[in-house]
Amino acid sequence: MKATTKIKTQSLMACLALAASVQAAETDQNRIHGGELVLAPTQTNAHVRNFNPYNFSVGAFYAQDFIYEPLWIYNIAHPGHDFPRLAVAFETADDLRSVTYHLRPGVKWSDGQPFSADDVVFTFELAKSHPAFPVGLDIQSDSNPNGLIVSMEKIDDLTFVARLSKPSALAHEHIGVMYPLPRHVWKDVRDPTTFANPEPVATGPFTEVRSFSMSQFKVCRNEKYWDAGKPYIDCLKFPQYSGNDQTMLAARAGKIDWLGDGMSDPEKTYVNGDKHNKYWFPAGANANLHLNTRKAPFSSLPFRQAFSMALNRRFILDVATFGLTTETQFPIGTGELYKEWYDAEALQSYRYLMEYNPKRAKALLDENGFVDRDGDGWRDNPDGSPIEFKLAVPSGWSDWVNTMMTVSENLRDIGVNAHLSTQDESTWFAGTTQGDFDVYIMWTKPSATPHGTYSLMFATDGLAEGRRLEQNMHGMVIPEINQALDRFAQTQDRAEQKKWLTQVHKQVAEKLPVITLFANPDWYQYNDSRFQGWVTQDNPYVRPMLHLGVPERGVHVLNLSLRKDAAAQVARQ
Repeated sequence: MKATTKIKTQSLMACLALAASVQAAETDQNRIHGGELVLAPTQTNAHVRNFNPYNFSVGAFYAQDFIYEPLWIYNIAHPGHDFPRLAVAFETADDLRSVTYHLRPGVKWSDGQPFSADDVVFTFELAKSHPAFPVGLDIQSDSNPNGLIVSMEKIDDLTFVARLSKPSALAHEHIGVMYPLPRHVWKDVRDPTTFANPEPVATGPFTEVRSFSMSQFKVCRNEKYWDAGKPYIDCLKFPQYSGNDQTMLAARAGKIDWLGDGMSDPEKTYVNGDKHNKYWFPAGANANLHLNTRKAPFSSLPFRQAFSMALNRRFILDVATFGLTTETQFPIGTGELYKEWYDAEALQSYRYLMEYNPKRAKALLDENGFVDRDGDGWRDNPDGSPIEFKLAVPSGWSDWVNTMMTVSENLRDIGVNAHLSTQDESTWFAGTTQGDFDVYIMWTKPSATPHGTYSLMFATDGLAEGRRLEQNMHGMVIPEINQALDRFAQTQDRAEQKKWLTQVHKQVAEKLPVITLFANPDWYQYNDSRFQGWVTQDNPYVRPMLHLGVPERGVHVLNLSLRKDAAAQVARQ
């Protein structure tokens, strides 16, 4: 047996141990089956009958995780304690050039056909032949010559191997999140990008579309689901809500069991005196400022350092973002979500960049020639050209608007002429890849490890003058970071990975391609009057959010069941 196989077997045992503990909690005391869980994962003017799991305009919001399942669910809240789904184990080869997956035996599609490696390989080939079909795999092709995955090959009905273009200990992070499609259904689909998939055939816990209208639809239990006794819930019900006001009106009245809306005052806006309306906003992915480092004054490191020290982050945390964001300790672009990866001792010397120190910021600007040269009251560049720039933010995002207002005020206090620029969402989103900007506030994308987040933040493929990538708007290329990320990806040893990640952290802190702000809250509200088993602050077994892109919601929903008290079993009127 290969050494890598042993490593993954041990990892799997840890995963199964956690899964068993969750399972025990789920099945003890004879959980009650039944009930309809009401969810609001997104807002829309009218429901469209589309259950294509790779249609990210409509279908994926409901089809992923509830109707279709991935091979593997990474437990980002508890690294190393994952949830095997359609796969039960994987092995990375000693040379890191391939990953072999072992599929769960006995799984059937909801129409009774067996699930097998044929379906996985078919899904890969479908994506390869339709590059616009967004299955999330980094496939090597003529249009993507640096893609990671070269091929997928069936070994037997329950085994397949993915061949890689280069050594990678992290390829499983790309492959595991794949949602396989049934070959016998999709093989006759001419264009998978436009296929609405109105009658889904899937392996997930809820597959029967029992009713559908533009105002509400219901998806019910898959009687052939592989996890015996699951789900406890009969059906998922998705009412149509077109905006926050309508959603909150229903939520306050206890008509929604699970949602995830942003709000500034949850006690007033949501709880509203109802003891069953509950919320928890744990620290999520970071929000950072991307400065356009390809033009002055942002191309100057001393200017970026002064910019960071000028920010009153405590005010931003407590007032601008209503006390709902979480402090980030170090100027490294990521926060508490990855705190287990910090080498705090190695990063301590950079803490000063996160501290509010306008006096030191002014002195640093003075020392580097950023002074008022024309007497207009504002600092200029060392060459005498004026400094004036805009801070771009979507107009309806109140916490971020408040943040950028504070940033503007803090910069103006040290003599830097910065203006708030509120934009409608479509304009703001369009600008993320254009390169025509000064300062943007931007989220980070969480991944199974910080490697995924930093790989996006410092991606260089396709990064050309005048263009940007959404997560690399700053436009800075730092070879030392890319080299450290490559080394991270070439080892499966956690301590070795942490060593290379510390090099990434130090480079970010030293060069400041982004200005670190705070960890955004993960929005999560629930009503526990009818169902039990919710993720809570005291029992945070997975990330609790309902929105698309959180595969753990598939684990969460399987842990929910009707409460035993009679009131909980009364059908909602």
